[in-house]
Amino acid sequence: MDKRLRHLPSLRCFAAAARHQSYSRAAEELAISQAAVSQQIRSLEQALGVKLFFRQGRQMQLTSRGHTLARHVEQAFDTLLTGLNKLRCEQEAGVLTVTTTGSFASMWLMPRLWKFSLMHPGISVRVMASPQLEDLRHADIDVAIRQGERLAEGLHQEVIIQDPVYAVCSTQFMREQQLSHPQQVRDCLLVEGHDPGPFSWRRWFELAGVAVEPDKLRSVVVDTWEMSINAVAAGHGLCLSATCMAGELISRGILIKPFAIDIHPGVRFSLLHDPESPRLMRIQAFTHWVKKELAGQGADCLAETGLPAA
Repeated sequence: MDKRLRHLPSLRCFAAAARHQSYSRAAEELAISQAAVSQQIRSLEQALGVKLFFRQGRQMQLTSRGHTLARHVEQAFDTLLTGLNKLRCEQEAGVLTVTTTGSFASMWLMPRLWKFSLMHPGISVRVMASPQLEDLRHADIDVAIRQGERLAEGLHQEVIIQDPVYAVCSTQFMREQQLSHPQQVRDCLLVEGHDPGPFSWRRWFELAGVAVEPDKLRSVVVDTWEMSINAVAAGHGLCLSATCMAGELISRGILIKPFAIDIHPGVRFSLLHDPESPRLMRIQAFTHWVKKELAGQGADCLAETGLPAA
């Protein structure tokens, strides 16, 4: 066997650092110290006689030689993992780890997960909330549900949610304000994300045909869908949301969609998994259940619309 293969532990550190362009994030993935990652890569550079990284600002960038090695190391580890997965394809029963955003976990997944547990009592689900998409091929995570599409290479990914975005408020707020026309919304407290993108109040007013002066609007800026929904559920004005986030509270009569004004295209969520995972039976069971839940959710929630657009 080639003596250079004795550097496999160092190559593992190198592969993680190359993916993240960061020694600290590589250390988090591998559950070791940043100093240990740095030492392993320094040892590899000395053994190979080439420089693999250089620092640029806060990131560790690959050199041209580093890029060459990273490409081949990633392919080699993928091939190795594929072989290992084929040897240990697991039964349906066992642990399934799901990662998603805190908002989607709280507002959609957790209120419904008991149904999956009843259908599949042999599968124990671990739900992890995080703002970023983890590396499913190298982390102990089976399924990711994330906002967006075409999010990662090498993973099976499918758009499972395409919801229009619309205004919601509490039913009590609607009664108190006697909302009957979109123009009234200009005088209400508006809750909005700090980076709303296409789902902004400015866009909603354009669709409603209501002229506004943005500087004169009263607003509260928040970080997540969940924060905005909790604010308006408590009676603090209106926010923009979608059925996948607000649908549960709409169906319970806590929130209401006061106007038939929708932003299209709306919010999209994708479900991702590693097609070579040894836990495919569990993943497929969970994916089938998610799709079934989403298919049954739609019309009932949207029937709770308050009034026409004008």
